[in-house]
Amino acid sequence: MYGFNNSFRYKNFDLNFFLRGVMGNKIFNATRADLSYVVTAGQTNISPHAAEDARTDARNNNYSSRYVEDGSYLRFDNATLGYRLNLKNEYISNVRFYGTVNNLFVITKYKGIDPEINQGGASLGVDYNSFYPKTRTILFGVSVGF
Repeated sequence: MYGFNNSFRYKNFDLNFFLRGVMGNKIFNATRADLSYVVTAGQTNISPHAAEDARTDARNNNYSSRYVEDGSYLRFDNATLGYRLNLKNEYISNVRFYGTVNNLFVITKYKGIDPEINQGGASLGVDYNSFYPKTRTILFGVSVGF
């Protein structure tokens, strides 16, 4: 696991960001296995990763090392960019406008929804399609100093 946090200031601008990630972990992608059952391709959706499998292969989705994937990732967790106005006023000393983005992007080779799955509990490192992926949030704000 690794992380990198930094803050910059230039004149009235400020920038703070945080990157984090994991290297070397493996994920068993049970979701991909479950969606690879090509025998039912005429009645249900299947994963595009199973499109090349023979439609008569009733064992192509059996849990095996075929569905173990590299779970390494780099996530741009959050960033805040602000601009400060210094005022010469007896009531307000400064006003800061800022914007924050959480979960900006993830760089990974993992074929599932999110490589950051099941970090605790009995099924560590298994993606059973039992979680909601992280959302990206954008926040704009104003901070006033008195």
